[in-house]
Amino acid sequence: MLIALLSDLHGNLPALKAAVVEARTRGAIQIICAGDIVGHGPFPNEVCEYLKTNEIRSISGNYDIKVLDVIKCGKSSVESLQKKKRELVMWTAKHLGKPAQRFLRGLPVSLKEELPGRHNLLVVHGSPVSNDDDIYPSITPKGLETKLKDASPDILVYGHTYIPFVRKIVKRNCSMIS
Repeated sequence: MLIALLSDLHGNLPALKAAVVEARTRGAIQIICAGDIVGHGPFPNEVCEYLKTNEIRSISGNYDIKVLDVIKCGKSSVESLQKKKRELVMWTAKHLGKPAQRFLRGLPVSLKEELPGRHNLLVVHGSPVSNDDDIYPSITPKGLETKLKDASPDILVYGHTYIPFVRKIVKRNCSMIS
C-alpha cells in the first residue's frame, strides 16, 4: 500500500495539484496532508475545497490555527508574529470563505492509523508536543523519546520544518518521515 504524504501547502493550489497527480501516477492509494493548508499562498479556499473534494485526509497545522484565531479573536492573536508572517496570516483570514473555515475547523490535530502489517502511523504537524514544535534531523533518540511522550508509533510523519529526512530509531522501533 503506497501512501503519499504532503505538508505545508500554504494555499499553493498549482503545487498541490501537481503533487497529487504525481502521487497517483506513482500508484498512491491514499494521500495524507500533515497540515499548514493555508497561510501564505493566494488560493486558501481552493486548496481547502480540493482537499475535501479529493478526500485527502488532512490535519491542521500551526498556520491553519493562526488564521482561524485571527477570524475568531482578531489581529491581537498574531501580534507576536514577525511583520511579514502576520501580514500573510491577516490576508488569508480576510479572504478565507465560510466553507474553508468550516473545513479547517473540522480538522484534527493528529491522525492515527493502523497500516497493513499492524504498523501504527502517527501524523502530526510539528511534533506530538504541539503543532508549533520542531523535529530536526539532528534529533537524538532520547530527544525523540521526549517528544513522543506516551505515543509509540511505528511510523511518525510530520511537516513544519521543510526539511525532509527519514530515520529508523531502533530502540523505539519508530521510523520518522518529514
